[in-house]
Amino acid sequence: MNHRTGVGFAILAALAVLFSYLTLTSGSVEISWSELFTCDANGMGCRIFWEIRFPRLMAAILSGAALAVSGLALQTLFRNPLAGPFVLGISSGASLGVALSLLAGLCFGHFGVLGSAALGAFAVTAFVMAVSARFSNSTILLVAGLLVGYFIDAVVSLLIAHSDAEALRVYVSWGMGSFGRLTRESVPVFAVVGACGLALVACATRYLNAVRLGDDFARGLGVNVRLGRTLVLLGSSVLAAAATAFCGPVAFVGIAVPHLAFMLFGTGNHRVLLPGSALCGIVLCLAASLFQTLPLNAILSLVGVPVVLWVIVRGGGR
Repeated sequence: MNHRTGVGFAILAALAVLFSYLTLTSGSVEISWSELFTCDANGMGCRIFWEIRFPRLMAAILSGAALAVSGLALQTLFRNPLAGPFVLGISSGASLGVALSLLAGLCFGHFGVLGSAALGAFAVTAFVMAVSARFSNSTILLVAGLLVGYFIDAVVSLLIAHSDAEALRVYVSWGMGSFGRLTRESVPVFAVVGACGLALVACATRYLNAVRLGDDFARGLGVNVRLGRTLVLLGSSVLAAAATAFCGPVAFVGIAVPHLAFMLFGTGNHRVLLPGSALCGIVLCLAASLFQTLPLNAILSLVGVPVVLWVIVRGGGR
């Protein structure tokens, strides 16, 4: 590990700790640390901490890491700096699940909005994996994902046109994204699913380092291209699906954060970029979670849009 890498990780870790502390302590009700360890479980301070602030903290950490790693892996796989974790239509699948539940009145048992989003996201994930098994060309997979996303968005638009005002209000609220929807009971589920997705992408690190120069180059190094691509697609899809299901469609993290990590570390080595992007995503989402009264996606767009524009300008519009 060189000096620049060490300094970068130290800065990100310090910011993550600082923003985590601010997330747990900021709010209309002041809670002291001594109160948390001395009060009973039914005390107001403890309930606010464990039922609201702790889940919000974990939502920001888990979704930030998931979306950042997913975005980095997909940008490398497609060799497209503007690819994001929702390029495969996964966000649209989650939106369709929620729309069918809220706007069309379809019952998914006891799943509710969260379960509906998860079912829609993982249904699209299954489709993506089926297309990946049939075609070896990544461009075809990218086009198929975009077409599925457009088709689902059209279906959702038709449902919106024939929905009542209350259902539409709930759906629009979900579509704005929020770290406040995750419950304490759902934190372990999100953590386990996220860990599985991160592990799948991490197992493809050698493939990601090689595929930047093309599939033929990766094969020349003895890398199993089909296995590596499958691991990346499955891991990225699981990460994006989980983040969308638990927090709604969170904007720009997957597109912008990998570029922020590259600017900070100045390397194309994914052994550095994967944990670096995860930490960058965590810091960005924790910082955004501090603005509790403002729409989450509006805050993230203020950071994401300049980064994307910088990428376009740096590439000469290509």
